[in-house]
Amino acid sequence: MAYIGPEPKLGRNREADDISSSFNGSTTAFTLQVGGSNASPGTANDIIVSIGGVVQNPNTDYTIAGSTLTFTTAPASGLSFFAVLLGQSIDSSVVTPADGSVTGAKLSSPLDLLDNQKIRFGTGNDLEIFHNANDSIINDAGQGDLKLQLGGTTKFQLASGGVSLTGGAAANITTVSAASTVTLDFALSCHHKITLGQNTLFAAPSNQAVGQSGSIFITQPSSGSTFTGTYNTAFKFTGGSIPTLTATNSAVDRIDYVVFATNEIHCAVSLNVKNP
Repeated sequence: MAYIGPEPKLGRNREADDISSSFNGSTTAFTLQVGGSNASPGTANDIIVSIGGVVQNPNTDYTIAGSTLTFTTAPASGLSFFAVLLGQSIDSSVVTPADGSVTGAKLSSPLDLLDNQKIRFGTGNDLEIFHNANDSIINDAGQGDLKLQLGGTTKFQLASGGVSLTGGAAANITTVSAASTVTLDFALSCHHKITLGQNTLFAAPSNQAVGQSGSIFITQPSSGSTFTGTYNTAFKFTGGSIPTLTATNSAVDRIDYVVFATNEIHCAVSLNVKNP
């Protein structure tokens, strides 16, 4: 037979923390807690209260306001206490928080989201941020551009035409250890520098990506012998002419490059870069 009557609300009864140690014959108002946290039954009818083994009459012997339990007559010192917050009252007292009432202090810190769980912004969910188990993604699918600002001024902007940068941009220079064979890692940085310690073969760089560009700074030792450089066929020089490094102590030669295709690195060479 089907259930007849109001649909039951699921919840769980919770026993309130013992407040009898605060009974002194004069205090009437007490804070209700469960497990050390404030608890609000909802109404006096949503909690069963016993004082000295006698169940109290709701709204006559006590009232409820939020998490405050107020007795009509102050319990005497030494009386026992127990109270049970009823499960249905827990559910019936749940309300939707008012707009703007939930602050950052009420959220867990850090706030952890699983893969593919998104934070979305804008009336049309135009901007979303998430991690998909492989990559971290900021996706702007709405109108206008995606801007990074400093002090109210846009410094970096993604637009339909590409990227706009306001102000200077600096890329780090990776120091490469001297060796007879050197393999530059283009994933580490745009720019690389090496002080030669022997004749050196520059092998095909690792982690090439079409469109990468930067500079390779090659410095001779400050004293003693100078050394030569040879290059893998991945390096393409103007007119096919392989440069001869400057054979002077402390001389600096620079190779500017652009990755045109995999193992096709276009190079322009500036030899013996120094003050006039």
